[in-house]
Amino acid sequence: MNAVQRFIRSRVLLLTASILIVAMCLSVLVQGQSQAALSRTVDQNSRGLYDVLVQAKAKDNGGLMQPDIATGQGGISFEQLDSIRKLTGTSVAAPISLVSRVTQNLESPRLDATDYLGFNAGLAGTSGDPTATDPSKWPAAESVLSDTPKKYRLTASAVSSDGHSDQTLFKTTAEGSLGKAKLVEEQVEGGKNVRIQGPEGETGIKFPTPAGGSEHNLFNLSVSLPMAPQVTESVVAVDPVSERALLGTAGDFLSPLEKAPPADARNAGAIGRHFESLFTNGISMDELKEGPDFLGVKLKYWAPLMTQYQQAKRDGQLTDDSQAIPLIVRSGTALDLKYSVKIEEIDDSGNVTKDVGTVTRSLDKDYLPFVSKSPFALAWPGSKDLSQLMGDTGSFSQGLYNPATWTTNFAAAPTYKDGETAANGAVDKSATPGDWVTVNRLPDKAANGEAVDQTQREPVDERSYRQNLETGKKLATPLAMVYGTFDAANVKEAAGDVNRLPLGGYDPAPFTLTKDGSGKDVNTELKPSLSATGLVSQSAGAITDYYGLAAARGYDANANVIDAVRVRAKVPGSWKQAQPEVEKLANEIRDMGLQATVVAGSAREDASIAVPGYSKDDAGKESPLGTVQQSWVRQDAADAVSGSLTATNLTLLFLTLCGAALLTGASTVSYIRKRRSEAGTLRAMGWTQRKIRSWVLAEFGVGAALLAVVGIVLSLISWSTATAVVSASVLVLYAGAAFVAAQQLRHRDVVDQEPQHDERLIAVDSPLTFANRQLSTNKFNTISLAVAVGVFAAAVGGLVALLIDIPRAAGASALSGLAAASIALPSIILGVSGVAVGLLLTMVTGRFELQAKRQYLGTLRAMGWNPDMLGQVRFFENAMVGTVALPLGVVGALGIGLLLAPYAALWAAIAGLVAVLCWIPIATKVVQ
Repeated sequence: MNAVQRFIRSRVLLLTASILIVAMCLSVLVQGQSQAALSRTVDQNSRGLYDVLVQAKAKDNGGLMQPDIATGQGGISFEQLDSIRKLTGTSVAAPISLVSRVTQNLESPRLDATDYLGFNAGLAGTSGDPTATDPSKWPAAESVLSDTPKKYRLTASAVSSDGHSDQTLFKTTAEGSLGKAKLVEEQVEGGKNVRIQGPEGETGIKFPTPAGGSEHNLFNLSVSLPMAPQVTESVVAVDPVSERALLGTAGDFLSPLEKAPPADARNAGAIGRHFESLFTNGISMDELKEGPDFLGVKLKYWAPLMTQYQQAKRDGQLTDDSQAIPLIVRSGTALDLKYSVKIEEIDDSGNVTKDVGTVTRSLDKDYLPFVSKSPFALAWPGSKDLSQLMGDTGSFSQGLYNPATWTTNFAAAPTYKDGETAANGAVDKSATPGDWVTVNRLPDKAANGEAVDQTQREPVDERSYRQNLETGKKLATPLAMVYGTFDAANVKEAAGDVNRLPLGGYDPAPFTLTKDGSGKDVNTELKPSLSATGLVSQSAGAITDYYGLAAARGYDANANVIDAVRVRAKVPGSWKQAQPEVEKLANEIRDMGLQATVVAGSAREDASIAVPGYSKDDAGKESPLGTVQQSWVRQDAADAVSGSLTATNLTLLFLTLCGAALLTGASTVSYIRKRRSEAGTLRAMGWTQRKIRSWVLAEFGVGAALLAVVGIVLSLISWSTATAVVSASVLVLYAGAAFVAAQQLRHRDVVDQEPQHDERLIAVDSPLTFANRQLSTNKFNTISLAVAVGVFAAAVGGLVALLIDIPRAAGASALSGLAAASIALPSIILGVSGVAVGLLLTMVTGRFELQAKRQYLGTLRAMGWNPDMLGQVRFFENAMVGTVALPLGVVGALGIGLLLAPYAALWAAIAGLVAVLCWIPIATKVVQ
C-alpha cells in the first residue's frame, strides 16, 4: 500500500488530521467574522461632525481631550480662519467662542388666587381683539377666597440643588387677611367709574422689601413674593452659516441669526426707537401675536426687547456705544431651583386652624433665558387661569423687565490636573478650584428707591472653577434681542453618541457623582450652580454671532477671539479611508502656527475627576465633593481599539489552532508506539531504521500536505497574513510531532517472562492499587496522556484569560465597549470551539489503549469485581493522570495568562484547574 492508503487505513492519523483541519476552517471563519464585525463597528462610529479641532494652544492631556473647547481664551484670528477655509481639503470650518456670563433678575415671583369677578365692560377692555372670548360666553364669577376676610400665613422659600445636596436659599414669612373682592361703581365727573375693591377689614399681605404687597384684579388676587435668586447663563458665539453647515438640518434653528443686521446697524438706541415708532404709528393684532418683522425675521419675543430697552433707558444704562445683541436662546434649563409657598389659615393668636396647602414651581422646560414671563407665578390651591378670556392682548407683558448684567468674570473653562492611569488606559483627573463666588444677594434698593433689608437672607458662597476672560476697552451695556430658540437635546442628538465630539458651550457634557467626599459609592447626575461658575455647566443660555461677541466684550476692532475652529475635511468615507487626507489637512493648518488635533477616529470616554474644595462650613473649612465622571474625547480611539482587539482576535485564533496542533502531536506520539510491532517485522525483513522512519513519515506527509492545502486556501480566502502565519505554525507543529513520533519506532524484543519475585510489584487489593499498577506499568502512555491533558488545560486557561481581558484590552472609550461587544460572541464561539477540539483530542489520546483496558476490565469482571469497583478503577486511573497533568495545566495556564493577559492571569490558572477537574469525569465515561 502506498502512503495515502496507509494514512486512510490508519484511522487515528486520519481522525486527528481531520479534526485539526475542521478546527482550522471553523476557527478562521469565526475569526474572520469577528474581525469583520470589529471593522464595521469601528468604521461606523469613528467619524463625527468634524475631523480636525483647531486651537491656538491646547494642553497635552495624554490623548484625552476635555469637552470644553469654547474656553473664552481666544487666540485665533479671523484672517487665520479665512486661510483655513481656503485650504483645498477644507469642507467646513466653523468657529466658536465663549462670550461671557449673563446674570439676570427674574420677574418678581407672585402667588395668584382666583378671584374672578365676572365680565365687566368697563374693566375687561376686549374691544377690537378677535381672539378674546365673546362677553356673553364669559363664565360666572368665582373665587377661592371667602366673602369675609380670613387671616393667612404665607411662608415663601427657595431651594436649589446641585443634584447631591439641597440648599435652602431663604425662608420668609408674612401674615395678613385676604378676602373676596367686589366691584365698586362710583360717580365721577363726566360719568361713572368702576373699580375693584377688597372686602372690608382686609389688610392684605406684604413681604419685606423689595417685595410688593397684594392687590386685586379682574381675575386674581396677586401677592408679591420675595425676590427669587439671580440666574446666570453663559453665551457663546458662532458663525451661523458655517455652524448650520456643520450641524446639517439640526442647525436650522440658527437661520434667523443669519439675517441679523451688520455691525454698524446694531445701535441699541436706534433699534429701541424703531420698535417704539411701530407702536406710535400703529401695529396690527397679527403683528403683535407673530411679532413685528425686523429685516426679514419675525421677532416673536419683541416684548422683552421693548421693556428692557425702556427700563435701561430710564436707568441711564444705555450709551451711544450700546449695541443690540441678536440671540438664539435655549429652551428649558437644567438648573434645579424650586420656589415654594406654604399657605396656612391662622387665628388671631397665630395658631394654625387649617393647612390650605403648599404650592411649588421650578424652572423647567418652559423657561427661556432673557424672555420668560413670571417663571415663578404660583397658583393658590384650587385656582385656575382665566386671563385667556381677554385674548392675546396680554402678550405685550410677556418677558423680563430688567436688562441682564453681562460679565466676563469667572467665565473661562475649568482646568484639570492629570492623576493616575487605570489598566484600561483611563486617566484620572483633578479639578483646579478657583475663587468663591457669592450668590443669593438682594439688591441694595428696591425699584421705588426704598432701601432693602439685607438680613432677610444669607448670601451663599459657591466655589468657582473658572478664571476671568479678557475684554476690550470699549465696554457698554448691551441690549438682548431674542431671534429664536433652540433645544439643547436635539443638538446633542445630532452630535452623535459614540463618536460625539464637543461642539462647544451649547452641548455640554454632564457630570455624574460616582463617589462622595467620604469615598462612598453613589450615582447622581449633578446640576449646574446658580452662578454658572462651578464645574458643572448646562448648555449655553444663548448663541450669538461674532458681532455680538464684540459688543459684549467691548471690542471695536478685529481681535483674536476665536477659541476653536471645527474643521470637516473634504473627503468621504470612514475614518480609515479619510485618514491620509485628514492628516494632510491638519499638517497644513499646523504650518499656520496653530494647534490642529485630528479627532477623526476619536470616541467619547468617561474621565474620573476628583473635585476638591467644593464647599465650606460656617467656620470656613473646605470639603471635597468627591469623584465625578464626565464624558471626554479619547483621541485615536479607533486605531487603539482596532489594533488591540485585532491582536486579541489573532491571539485567540493562534492559541486555538496551535493548542489543537500540540494535542494532535501528543496523540500522534502516543499512537505511534502501538506500531512498534510493525517496525519489528519490517526490521526482520531487512529494512533499515532509516527506511522504516521514512515509511512512517510518508503517512504523516499526507496529513501535512492536507494541512498545507487547507492553510493556503484559507489564507487566500481571508487574504490575511495572520491566517497564513497561523496555518504555517500549525503545519510546523504537526511536522514536528511527526518527526518525534518517528523517533519512537525503535523495535525492542519483548521477553515473555513473568518475574517470580519482585519487590517493585504493587499488590492488587483494591481498585486504587490496581489503577496505580496499570499506570505504572504503562508509563509512556500515562505520561503522554497527562501531557495532553496539561496542554489542554493550559490552552483553556489562555483562552479564558483572553476572553476576560477583552474589555480591558479594548480600552475605556465608548467605542471600546461597542467594539468589544461586537466581537464578544464570535470570540466566545472561537474559545469554546478551541476547548471542544482540545477535549476531543485528549479523548482520542485516551482511547489508544481502549481495547486493552476493556480486556483487563473483562478479566476483573470474571474474577468477581462488581460494576462499582470497575467504575472506581476507571475513575482512579483518570484521577491519577489528572493529578500528574494538574501542575502542568495550572502552571502552563498561568504562564500563558501572564504572557498574553497579565490582568487575567489568576483567572487563567483557575480555568486550567477547572479544565483538569472537568476532564476526569468526562474521560471516565469513555471506557464503559
